[in-house]
Amino acid sequence: MVNFTYFKNLTCNKDRTLKGFLVSFLLFLSAENDFMQMRKNTLTTSLNFKKQVVSIFIFILLIGYTSEAQNQIGFGSNQYYKVISFGEKIDFETIDESVTWTIANAAKNIHAVIRGNEINNYSFEEPGEYEINFHENKKHDDECNHPAFAERFKIKVESVRLTFDFSKISFSEQIVRGRNYSDLIITVPAKITTKDNSNIKLPAPGMSVAGLGVSFTVEPVEKEIVIGSKTQLLKYKLSGIVNQETYLMFDFHDFNNQVQTYNLHQVIK
Repeated sequence: MVNFTYFKNLTCNKDRTLKGFLVSFLLFLSAENDFMQMRKNTLTTSLNFKKQVVSIFIFILLIGYTSEAQNQIGFGSNQYYKVISFGEKIDFETIDESVTWTIANAAKNIHAVIRGNEINNYSFEEPGEYEINFHENKKHDDECNHPAFAERFKIKVESVRLTFDFSKISFSEQIVRGRNYSDLIITVPAKITTKDNSNIKLPAPGMSVAGLGVSFTVEPVEKEIVIGSKTQLLKYKLSGIVNQETYLMFDFHDFNNQVQTYNLHQVIK
């Protein structure tokens, strides 16, 4: 039985290039399960299964190279290490206890000094620009167990927070393999919170679809959102086709371009 909750949590927090690997792996598990249930079928079925496995692992090797190249942490090309919403935390993964962090927001008179993994539990409650100082107290010849961070980088905290309610997501049509869609509508409730309860207008956040053999273009039905009510129904129109058997992962972006992922639990056949 495939543990979809595990894969959902993983894909919400890691590099998006892993999606191809996850889709392939889920398909492999499903194919293996089908194979075990059909062991007494014909030799032709067995050969088709082996061809599918070979194709999947070739895809994994290709995507693995790309993922490794893109998984390095860099700060030079972006003004901010990350843009988040107020009240959120950032997962820096496992940090050695010898590391000291200094967190400062001069405009809000915020100054904090913490150590090691405490950074992962720090909640950025006030909007604004934060300067983070990273100081490693180990000698250079000691073993390092944490990612390589710049000594100084910035985090921006926005005053609007958006959370999708995937338990109530709906599709205007069932997605099937080989069908060309032109106006498939996905509707998902979203809770929108502002720090000062202000009414503002923002461009509608984007959405994308990942999977094997997937060719979808996506656009929001409403181009702008007036931030007034706390819960709104966001609608997206999909056009395109799914050309091969696959799982689908839907990446919904918030106003900070951070991704919240919904996994469609059935295989598209």
